[in-house]
Amino acid sequence: MRLTADTNVFVYTVDQRDTLKQTAARTVYGELARTRQPLALQVVGEFQNALRRSLGMPPAAASQDARNLLVAFPTFGYDAACVNLALAHAGAGRFSYWDALLLAACSRAGVEVLLSEDMQDGGTFAGVRIINPFSADGLSPRAREILEL
Repeated sequence: MRLTADTNVFVYTVDQRDTLKQTAARTVYGELARTRQPLALQVVGEFQNALRRSLGMPPAAASQDARNLLVAFPTFGYDAACVNLALAHAGAGRFSYWDALLLAACSRAGVEVLLSEDMQDGGTFAGVRIINPFSADGLSPRAREILEL
């Protein structure tokens, strides 16, 4: 099964404000990297931006952390068809443009599951199932199951 994670999961790997989420995110990161799951190029850019803006990381350090993702994972991008699909769903109010674009790119890349806390847990988009990897106790049971832990 092909799966990937949204930007928020990667941000939690370096965010020390919530140690339960940080531990869970690091577990997800490790399993995705170990099994060579793909990563959306959109996530790499968003990750760098979130590190700078949300966590106050210096630009050079944030850029290096983003480059580290490029080394750790195979990547995939989006095309005009993904943009059109994202615009349609954003225009209908179903998803934000950026969430819809990520999901459309996942679908095009053959990704079956997106781990994200920012979208509706259990929802689907163009054949991609959304699973929230976090719970009150750390890693959610559904994420443990999908990661085969």
